[in-house]
Amino acid sequence: DLTLSVARFLVARAPGMAFVYVSGEGTDSTEQGRVMWARVKGETENALLALPFRAACMFRPGFIQPLHGIRSRTPLYS
Repeated sequence: DLTLSVARFLVARAPGMAFVYVSGEGTDSTEQGRVMWARVKGETENALLALPFRAACMFRPGFIQPLHGIRSRTPLYS
């Protein structure tokens, strides 16, 4: 809801802009899959693409590599 609220606000004031959304690997743009988070992200992507931006780009990273010795505080990811 937050992403779409911000996108609608921006497109109303600057429809010539491009919108970039960082989604995630496994996103289901058909909105028919079994995994809820993938359906929700797919629904968000589809709604963003339907807005009248000059361009809307969706990125689906599968992994983000930390650099320069940065470590996650989450033990599972360490």
